[in-house]
Amino acid sequence: MPRRRNRSGADDSRRKFLKASGAGAIALSLAGCSGNSGDSKTSSDTSTGNGETETTNEPSQNTLSPDDIEPGGTLRYGMDTAPDSPNIMLAGSVYSAVALDPVYDYGVVQDPVTFEMKPEVFTDWTLKNAEKDKPDVYVKARKDGLKWNDGEEFKMEDILFSYQFQLDNKPGQWSVWNYFDKIEEAKNDWDFHIKLSQQVGTWDSDVVGGAPIIPKHKWEGVDYKNYDPTKANDEGPVGTGPGKLVKWNADTSMQIKFRRDYIENEYALNNLDWKKESKTLIHGGPFLDGVNFKVYGGTSAMTQAFLHDKIDTHYGSMESSKIPKVKKMDGTGLVKGYDSGFSYCGFNCRRSPLDDVALRQAMAFMFDDYYWTTKLHGGYVLKGDYAQSPGYKGVRPETVYDGELLKDPRTNAFDFRAEKGKKPDVEGVRKFLTDGNVIDGSKGTFVGKKFPGSFSGVKASQSKAKYKYTFGPVKSDVLKNSDADVTKEIRVDGKTITEMMGDGGITLLIDPPGEQPKIAKGINRWKNNLHQLGIPAHTESISFNTMSGKVYQEEDFDVYPMGWGGTSAYGTSLHSFFYSGNSGDDTDKFAYNSTGYGVAGGSADKLLEKAYTETDPDKRSKKYAKAMEKIYLDMPYMVQSYDKYRWPVNSKKFGGFVKNIVDPAYANWDAEYSSIYLKENLKQ
Repeated sequence: MPRRRNRSGADDSRRKFLKASGAGAIALSLAGCSGNSGDSKTSSDTSTGNGETETTNEPSQNTLSPDDIEPGGTLRYGMDTAPDSPNIMLAGSVYSAVALDPVYDYGVVQDPVTFEMKPEVFTDWTLKNAEKDKPDVYVKARKDGLKWNDGEEFKMEDILFSYQFQLDNKPGQWSVWNYFDKIEEAKNDWDFHIKLSQQVGTWDSDVVGGAPIIPKHKWEGVDYKNYDPTKANDEGPVGTGPGKLVKWNADTSMQIKFRRDYIENEYALNNLDWKKESKTLIHGGPFLDGVNFKVYGGTSAMTQAFLHDKIDTHYGSMESSKIPKVKKMDGTGLVKGYDSGFSYCGFNCRRSPLDDVALRQAMAFMFDDYYWTTKLHGGYVLKGDYAQSPGYKGVRPETVYDGELLKDPRTNAFDFRAEKGKKPDVEGVRKFLTDGNVIDGSKGTFVGKKFPGSFSGVKASQSKAKYKYTFGPVKSDVLKNSDADVTKEIRVDGKTITEMMGDGGITLLIDPPGEQPKIAKGINRWKNNLHQLGIPAHTESISFNTMSGKVYQEEDFDVYPMGWGGTSAYGTSLHSFFYSGNSGDDTDKFAYNSTGYGVAGGSADKLLEKAYTETDPDKRSKKYAKAMEKIYLDMPYMVQSYDKYRWPVNSKKFGGFVKNIVDPAYANWDAEYSSIYLKENLKQ
C-alpha cells in the first residue's frame, strides 16, 4: 500500500487530500473477468433501496498462478489532477503516489486483506523493551535477490543510509524520523537496531515500514529539496521496486515500465511466501509491460475519456451521474471496493463561537444528509459519522463494542433534524441551543431523536454550551437578504455572529461550483438551513490549492469541505487529524490538525496519547475507538459521507482486478497493478 508521509508522525499510510466530492459509484459486475473471479458463494449484497447494492462481499478469490499468464500489455490510467513532484521526498499527492509507488520498496508492507504487516525488504522484525520510554526495534534484512533498477547491486548500507537520511533531513512529507533516534548495525543475531525516540503502538508499520529504501549512490550528498530524479537519471527515479518512472510530464502524462526481472518471475519480492499463500492475490506479477498515466483538466474530462475508451481506468470511483450510460456499455466493469477515507467539513475550533461544541453540534443538525447522500449522490455514498472509514472497521466503536456497523443509533446522533419532510426542525434546534444542551455521550432525547449513550462511556469535552444563546430580531444583512425564510437571528452572549466575526458571519468555503457542483449544492442547502435557524453564513468559492493553503498552513478559515483518502487501518489517523501537537504553530509547516482541536473547542489528547503508545493490537483498538467516539461527540469534523467505491475498468481487455478491498485505485494500487493481466495473454 502506498505510504502516506506526514510531518505529524501519526499514521502508517500514505495519505493526501481528496477533493471532498462524495463521488458516487456504481455496482456493475465484472462479468467474464477471469482469474480473480469473485465467488458468488462469498457474496452478500444488501439493497440500498434504489436498485444499487452496498458491498458486503469478501475479497475476491484468485485461481491463477504466474505460469498461467504471458506478460505484456499496457494499462491506460487517467487522472483529473496533475501530480506534484517525481521526488519521493517532496511528493505529497495521490497523483504522484500512484506513479512513484511501483518504484520503491519498504521494510514491510500491509496485506490488503488482513491488514497485517508482511515481509518485503525486511524478513523479520521484533520490539524489545516496550515498557521503556525509548524501546528497541530489531530487524533482519533480505540479503539476496534485490537490485536497483539502474543495474547497481543492492547493499546493506543502503538500508542504513535510507533511515539515516530521514534523521538528517527530516523531510516534511514523511513521519518516520519523528519516531527514532538512531539506526545502527545490530550487535546480536539481528541485522539492524533501531532505537525509538518514543513509545509507538504501531511501531511495525510506522517505523519498520515507514521509510522508502533509497540508493546511497544516488541520494548521498544531494540537496533533496532541489533534486529532480527524472532529470538526474536516464530512466527516472532509482529504486528496488518493480517499476521505472521513465516519463514525467506533470501537466499531461507519466509512464511506468515494469522491469523484466520482475515480469520474468526472477525477482525476490514477487515470490514472497505470504503472497503465494494468499487466496486473493496473484503472486509473480506485475504481468503488464507498463502503465501510461494521462492527466486531464478535471473530473469531467477524465470521465469522458473512460466512456470513450481513451483510457482503461482512472483514479477514484465512477461518477454516479454516469451510471445509466456505463450500464449500457459493453466491455466495461466496476471493481467494488471500500472507501479508504471520508468526505467532511472541518470547523476552525480556534474561532469564537465555533469553539463551542454545542454550536457545532447544532450546525450539524442542519446539514441535510439525506439530500447529500440520496438526492445529490443517488445513494452511492454512505452517510458519515466517525472519522474512520468503515472499510477499516476494526477500530470503529461498533466493531469493538459489538454494534451494527453504520446503523447503530449511537452512530447517528447528529442526523439531520427535520420536520414535515425535508424542512429543518428550526424550533427544535433553537431550543437545543437556548437550553444550553450538548450531546455529551449520556443517554437522552435530543431534538426529537433518542441517543442510547456512547458505546465506551466516554463523554464529550462539554456537558453544557459554552455560550448563552438567544434569538431575536434579524439584524445582519446576510440574513435580511437570504432566500431562506428567516424569522429570527441568533445571539451569542448577546452579540450577533456578524458582530463577532464580521460581515457575512460564518464563511463556508467551497470549491468552484463548476468543478464540484455537488459540494456547492450540498453546502448551499446547509447555508440556507442555517439561515432559517438564524445563523448568518455565506459561501466563498476558492480553488482547491488555495483552500488547502488557507486551511493547513495559514489556518485562515471558518468552515471548509475536504476529504481524506488512504487513511490508517489502525486508527492512527486520528492522532494526525486531532492531536493538539499536530495543529501547527506557523505558516511554513503543514498542519494535519487543521481544526486546532485539542488546542481549542475540546480535546481528546489524553485518549489519543494512550492509544498511540499501546502496542497490544486489541487494547489499542479499544483505546482508539474510545478516542474516536469523543471526537465524534465534540464535532471538529462533520463527516459527510464515505464512498461506495466502484473503480471503473476495461474488463473486456484486462483481468486480474482484486475486488472488495479498500480503495483499489490508490491505497491498494500495488495489489492491483501486481495482479492485472491482458486477457488475451492467458495461456489456454
